[in-house]
Formats: sequence, C-alpha cells, structure tokens
Amino acid sequence: MSLYRATATLFLLIAIVFILTVSKSYLIPFVLALLIWYVTKTIKSALRRNSFIRDRIPRWLQNTLVYLLIFSALGGLSMLLSSNIQEFSKSIGVYEDNILQINQIVLERFNVDLVKYLETFTEDFNIPGLIQGILNGLTSIIGDGFMIILYTVFLLLEESILRKKMQLILNDPEQKELIGHLIKKIDHSFSQYLVLKTLVSFLTGFLSYMLLWALGVDSPGLWAILIFLFNFIPSIGSIIATAFPVLIAMLQSGEVMPGLWVLIGVGSIQLLVGNVIEPRVMGNSLNISPLVVIISLILWGAIWGIVGMILSVPITVMLIIILGQFESTRGLAILLSANGEIFRDLPADPDDPLSTPPPLHE
Repeated sequence: MSLYRATATLFLLIAIVFILTVSKSYLIPFVLALLIWYVTKTIKSALRRNSFIRDRIPRWLQNTLVYLLIFSALGGLSMLLSSNIQEFSKSIGVYEDNILQINQIVLERFNVDLVKYLETFTEDFNIPGLIQGILNGLTSIIGDGFMIILYTVFLLLEESILRKKMQLILNDPEQKELIGHLIKKIDHSFSQYLVLKTLVSFLTGFLSYMLLWALGVDSPGLWAILIFLFNFIPSIGSIIATAFPVLIAMLQSGEVMPGLWVLIGVGSIQLLVGNVIEPRVMGNSLNISPLVVIISLILWGAIWGIVGMILSVPITVMLIIILGQFESTRGLAILLSANGEIFRDLPADPDDPLSTPPPLHE
C-alpha cells in the first residue's frame, strides 16, 4: 500500500510540474493578477484598522480609492518601464563598439582576453543581444497587461461572494475551523512578507536610482525598477540586479572604472539593506530553511522563469503552513522550516475566533 501511495504521489507531482510548465503563458498572468488582488486586499485591511476610515468612509468608496491607487500605480510603472526600455534600446548599438575597447583594456592590464574566454562557452557572444533579450522578456510581461487587468477585475468581483461560497461548502464546524485557521496563517505570513519585502526592495531601488543618476549611468530608472523586482528573488536576485548597471556603466563609457564605481556603490547599498536593514525589519518571520529557499528558487525558476523565482518564497511559506496542519505531513513541514517550529502565534484579533491553532488532523 505504501509503495502504491508513493508511486501515485510521484506521478501526481510529475503531472503537476508538466501542467505548470506547459500552461505557464496562461498561468503567469493569472498569478500576477492574484498578487495585485492580494495587494489591494492588504491595503483595504490596513485602511479598515483606522477607526475614522472604517466608521466615516463608506466601504464602496474605500474600495474604489484603493482600486484607483493600485491601477494608477501599475499604469505609471508600466509606462515608465516601457519608455525606459525604448530609450535604452536606442543606445544598444553604441555599446557594441565599446566591448572591444573594454576587452583591450583588460587584456593589457590583466592579460586576460574576456571575449575569447567567453566565446569558449557560447558560440555567439553578444552582450547587447543578451540585454535586448531580457528587455524583450520584460516587454512581453507588459504586453500581458490586458489579461492581467482582466483577471484582476474578475477576482475583485468574485471577492465579495467568496466567503459566502466557502461557508456553504464547509458544513462541518471542525473542518470550517481548520480551513479558517489555515487561511488566516497563510494570509498573515504572506501579507507580512509582501509588505515588508516590498518596502525593503523599494528602498533599495530608490537609493540605487539616486546613485546611478549621480554617476550618469544611462536609463537609471530602468535599472532601479529591475533592482526593485530582482530583490524579490532570494539569494541571487541582488547579485543579478547589481550586475546589470555595472555592465551598462562599462559598456556606456568603454572603460572599466565607471563599472567599478557602480559595483562599489550599488553593492554597498545591497549589503546595507540586505544584511542590516532587512534582517531587522523582517527577522526570521518566514521560518524557511536557507537550503529549502535555494532549492525552491531553482525549481520554480526552472518552471516559471523570473516570475517563478520571485514567487518561490511565498509559495514555500504556503506549503509549510498547509503541510503543518496534518499529522501525516507535519514531519515534512518541520523539515522545510528553519528551526522546526511550524506553529507560530498569530497577532491577537478579538474579532477572530480562530486565534489559536486547531488540533492536528489525520
């Protein structure tokens, strides 16, 4: 029986990975819409904690203002990113001429032929083409904007009746308590991660923008947005985000020193925010093993690319919470966690009867 269950589980996992990989062009816009919906939900919940807003402003007006704020911010971000990509694309041809100049400087000072060395790993070494490919990927995400907005609108419409549907589906009080507490833990962990990580990433992007603008690097807004987005990717995201402006600074000037100054400046910002500010703000709230973070990053990156890397941590948080609710999978949840303590106290909420975790279930 155990062999049968193991085989069935293996085939189920293979099927899930296959479906996620094949349908990623349709699922990624939906997942991004879910993120937008969750941001609106988090903002609305924060506003309703204020007694003046809760008692004096009608709920429909609160929702309208939040929706306008979110969609205006997304529209402005898309326009800014699109204009920066177009502006930067016009300068790519200039960078191509500077590659040989940089290679000559490195060859004279360090006796290393970078172009020849890199050509041993790739038949067609083309840095501008590589950068253009990444920009095309960002442009494709912007192109999915209509589908993302459409999904978001339907999610917002469905939100008002979702709770009623869940109450009709869950007739068993014990099951309703378990599912309610599970949703509450996911909501708390995910909202905490989303809000704090967004603030930390925004600070990193803003400081990097000011530095890149002061150093005269082309399209500092584009690299600041990329730094903001890539900081959601654990471990390697900050390294990749720093590499882009460093490379552009060298290609722009045809010299190595401007890239070195950018590396020192942006790298210092990443170290300050990532090793000093972020641990103080976020602490160990996510309770995930560092090894699991890396494995999750690789797996979701292979399935969904950049979006999968960004979502790898919150997906793992949800898995740990769900697996920890059942005795049969609790051991796996402990293995995935950082310290083995999978049940952490939630903030006190007098209006929520699910303040303590329900008993584990088979």
